[in-house]
Amino acid sequence: MIRRPVSVLIIAGIVAAFFMWMGLVNIPLAMAQDPPPAPPPTAAKKAPAAPPQETIRLEMAKDLQKKQEELARREELVKAKEDQLKVLEKDIEKKIDELKRTQLKLEDLVKIRDDLEAKNVTNLSKAYSAMTPAEAAQRLKTMDRGIALKILMTMKTKNSSKILSSLDPQTAAQISEQMAKRQME
Repeated sequence: MIRRPVSVLIIAGIVAAFFMWMGLVNIPLAMAQDPPPAPPPTAAKKAPAAPPQETIRLEMAKDLQKKQEELARREELVKAKEDQLKVLEKDIEKKIDELKRTQLKLEDLVKIRDDLEAKNVTNLSKAYSAMTPAEAAQRLKTMDRGIALKILMTMKTKNSSKILSSLDPQTAAQISEQMAKRQME
């Protein structure tokens, strides 16, 4: 240990106490007497630490930049999805238009079929009205009930009643009942 004169030690103590009191230097008393040891030659010098407020600002700036990048990435994804949806929407609109055209064609075909069926039933009704009641009854008995009903309902009441009277009672009752139900609808 190096011996120093007392006056030098007293002055060094007063200066150290003053700096500690000012808060500028935090020197332990033991170090005030001996000079600080030299740093090891291989130790790398650290950059001076930034004040805490500056560190917080830097961290906030980094977080903000990350969030902006994330928002930009999400915005690109949303735009891509919107573009895909627009394409799909156009496809759906085309298909809806195509279905509407097909529906109109089908409605026209159904109307044509109904018109033809009505003409056929009218023609059949005229043909069965021209037959004898017994002959017409025999043919209507073996025919599909729906068609037979349409033919009888299209005929004049006088002709249809003669044909019904020529049928067996059970078949005549069934057809009459079905005719009554259809007339109520």
